[in-house]
Amino acid sequence: MNGQIKSLKDFETYAEALISKYQIPGVAIGLAHNGVPVYEKGFGFRNIEKKLPVTMDTVFGIASVTKSFTCVAIMQLQEQGQLNVHDPVVKYLPEFYAGSDCTNKMTIEHFMTHTAGLPPLPSLIYAKKRSLDADPSVKDYPGLHIKEDDSQEPIDTYEQLMEYIGKLDFELLGEPGTEFSYSNDAYGLLGAIVERVSGISYESYVKQYILEPSGMKNTYFEIEEIKDYENITSLYATKKQENGETFVYEAPIWWESPAMRGAGALKSTVHDMLKYAEIFRNKGKVGNYQILTPESVEEMVKPRIQLTQGKYYGYGFMITPDFHGVTLVEHGGNLKGVASQVCIIPEKGITGMILTNLAGVPAPTIMNAALNDL
Repeated sequence: MNGQIKSLKDFETYAEALISKYQIPGVAIGLAHNGVPVYEKGFGFRNIEKKLPVTMDTVFGIASVTKSFTCVAIMQLQEQGQLNVHDPVVKYLPEFYAGSDCTNKMTIEHFMTHTAGLPPLPSLIYAKKRSLDADPSVKDYPGLHIKEDDSQEPIDTYEQLMEYIGKLDFELLGEPGTEFSYSNDAYGLLGAIVERVSGISYESYVKQYILEPSGMKNTYFEIEEIKDYENITSLYATKKQENGETFVYEAPIWWESPAMRGAGALKSTVHDMLKYAEIFRNKGKVGNYQILTPESVEEMVKPRIQLTQGKYYGYGFMITPDFHGVTLVEHGGNLKGVASQVCIIPEKGITGMILTNLAGVPAPTIMNAALNDL
């Protein structure tokens, strides 16, 4: 791989078949070697009706890939001596209570690794409630079963999120540090810790200390921030018809959840995300900026709790220590109008990003096929 853009014909044949099968309107995928793009491909459209193509600078949602940004922020604050990942969460969020005395044992690291013992909670529904109530496509979102408590107001702030969790009746899955259970609540509250420790909003912190120094000019938390930029994807949803067939339609409303932005709110492009991935390929450095120390990067990509055979969770990343003889560091995201995946293979100097505009589609499968072909 000498830095020239490659042709991956076998991959493209495979990808086009999957894209057609799942009716994905648009896919952007890019791979880089030692920070230099070696493969870039836009399949389909960011807007079907207007026949607008997908490019490496098309803004898509990245959903839960945002979680690693939240961990970068935490690690930066640790480097500055402002917190320690082994500190109890209640040191920074004294009003946080998770239904048991174990609350005091929950550390920042437990939140970062989804091991605080929190079971899946309905908070995310109420954190997105304003968007969900305004969106007629909500009924077609895969896996969203809304049994709403009509008396529950939208959760708009970190304080309201903590108050809501404190009122819920639930049992922890185990002692903090023992059980893995994917928790958007934990990551929402990591955003609250970033805000309280840094003295600025979580969104401002990420922008100032991660996005800007990394040169990520087209990465945002809210679509409203993108004033004059036109290369933004439309969002799509899938509807099942009575005969069992499905069709894809445009579903324009982006889902926002101000109290849980740390869990999955960023929007970005392939080009920007390949810059971001450099942090983890290049020992914390992007261009001239040292975003994290090499030691902090190492801590983030260390396997900490087993997910499945051979796959672990670190800080905001999933890690496969033996992916065909190398390490695969990755994270995916799924949200309304989003399926995404970032990956880094440090030993090979390879980074990759895939972004799509439809939920519930196999973005990681397409990404792995590209990696295998490369």
